[in-house]
Amino acid sequence: MTKKNRILVTGGSGFIGSTLVDLLINEGHSVIVIDDLSTGLSSNHNESATYINEDLCRYIDHPEEIITVLQEHNIDTVYHLAASADVFLSINNPEKVYKINVLASIALVRACKKTGVKKLVFASTSAVFGEPKYLPVDEDHDTNPISPYGLSKLGFEQYLNYFSIDTDMSITVFRLPNVYGPRQRPDLEGGVIAIFYGLMKQSQPIHMIGDGQQTRDWVYVDDIANAFYKALKNHEKFNIFLLGSNTETSLNDLFACLVDVTGYKENPQYGAIRAGDIKNMVMTYSKANQSLNWTPGTTLSEGIAKLAEEN
Repeated sequence: MTKKNRILVTGGSGFIGSTLVDLLINEGHSVIVIDDLSTGLSSNHNESATYINEDLCRYIDHPEEIITVLQEHNIDTVYHLAASADVFLSINNPEKVYKINVLASIALVRACKKTGVKKLVFASTSAVFGEPKYLPVDEDHDTNPISPYGLSKLGFEQYLNYFSIDTDMSITVFRLPNVYGPRQRPDLEGGVIAIFYGLMKQSQPIHMIGDGQQTRDWVYVDDIANAFYKALKNHEKFNIFLLGSNTETSLNDLFACLVDVTGYKENPQYGAIRAGDIKNMVMTYSKANQSLNWTPGTTLSEGIAKLAEEN
């Protein structure tokens, strides 16, 4: 019988976080969520979870408050997904993004150590790599972020590596690809499929940044949540895994996929490339497969079909 954990999920009202919360509760675990609802939605809430509406940045100056939460709920596992994921906010307001993604995260993990948390899983990003030297990117690829967002995520990864030296906590870092699926907001930076799908359903113009030849790998949200769940059984001191699809898809090919399910009749409109945008990115999943027995089980066409069914 699988051990039932007492789990804190930061950012658990968001797209990926709420999908993870549902999975954890379905598997019988006890779940507490901290989310300030800046991008998460109360409509994503699971009635079996407990929600604390708080900004993690508060704990930078009030660490005793997060320590109290961890102690009162006897938390043994923390999934840290709360973050600012807006690349262009990070360029225009790096101080704000560093406060959220680095300082608040450090306050959280220090409280975890003080209260005897056994397991921390951190949601990082492919943006830590910058423009790749080779594809698909693997765990050995150099990190060279081209945005303050990528720098902030890499900075906390490096802090966790340092932090792991003097703690008994097991730390797992997942570098995420472009994630898509139900509950993804079409009004936020980064949700390309949600944005395009919503506009195409309403026969609105599609504006692409660049020429549409830029490539990404997209992984369905249920597959990502499954990887986070499998991390419960990973007890290594510190490890980084890529959760890529190993499948490179251009924006133009993605557009064609969405045309198939929406019947959209117009051509996309192309625009200038923006600072901080990576031209091509696709990651492997071989290490996650080897260590966690994880594979991205949903193809892009299957995932888009599921998304269309949900909407």
